[in-house]
Amino acid sequence: MKKLIFIILILTLLSGCNANKITELSDTQFLMDTVCTIRVGGAEQETLNAALKVAFDKAYEVAEVTDYYSDSSDVTAINNAQANQAVSVSTHTISILSAALDICEKSQGAFDITIAPLKDLWGFNQGEHTPPSDDEIKSALSLVDYKKIIINNEDNTVTKTDTNTKIDLGGCAKGYAEDCVLKVLKSYNVEYALIDFGGSILTYGENPSRKDKSWIVGIQKPFSQNGEIAKTITADNSAVVTSGTYQRYFEWNNKKYHHILDTNSGYPTDNSIASASVTHSSALTADCLSTACLVLGNDKGYELAKKFNADVIFIFDE
Repeated sequence: MKKLIFIILILTLLSGCNANKITELSDTQFLMDTVCTIRVGGAEQETLNAALKVAFDKAYEVAEVTDYYSDSSDVTAINNAQANQAVSVSTHTISILSAALDICEKSQGAFDITIAPLKDLWGFNQGEHTPPSDDEIKSALSLVDYKKIIINNEDNTVTKTDTNTKIDLGGCAKGYAEDCVLKVLKSYNVEYALIDFGGSILTYGENPSRKDKSWIVGIQKPFSQNGEIAKTITADNSAVVTSGTYQRYFEWNNKKYHHILDTNSGYPTDNSIASASVTHSSALTADCLSTACLVLGNDKGYELAKKFNADVIFIFDE
């Protein structure tokens, strides 16, 4: 369920001071399998340095417990557990699952954290290969059901009702990490911040580079050169997260098979939507909804977004 998307921020950021001598600092690190940049401003340099360090430390905490491929993560512990075996996990994992499962339910499984067996079957990280058979897809689909995951908020435990069911938090962990980063930055009383985790954008405060102080985010035009923009969104004190069919796919018999999977059919979605960009105050919510809205399509996607007071913009195949 992991999404690789490109969002281009339309602004000229300051690398030192602007006319009002507002100090700005930034740091870029690679985690959660993507390039992550945090820019902060409006405080003393020492304060900003400390804020950046603690913010990235917090992001690494989230990355460690949600890593699908790590032997020591909470996700792996859950996936390796037997049916009805309670697994103790971190508060980060419980927080992510609580929000994600709510969207799983409200989207009727269009977003489903238990899609891992189906995702692994398709193997979009393998390069060129053939699609799985109908029987293989049917078998994997039998394991995909978010209702098989039960969380206990009091004990911080997770229980599966099916040993072979597996979760993948790739569709929501980055958003949650951004929300955690923003909490850290606010605790240092920064005036503004831009958090960009692999194209998932979260803004805070006023943009000092624009007269109207707004943050403008550009949505990548699908199947075009990086940086070619289809539409723009104003994103003040909010997140913008895009799910797209154009970044991860393989071709077989002259047909593209992309990584946004429909949990009803087990096949890639086929509704003429190339990308769905969701704006919400929570990056975690936007992260989950972007996948769900793309899978649901235009009408049902809008209806779901409204339930969460979110906005969604669809870009259609040309």
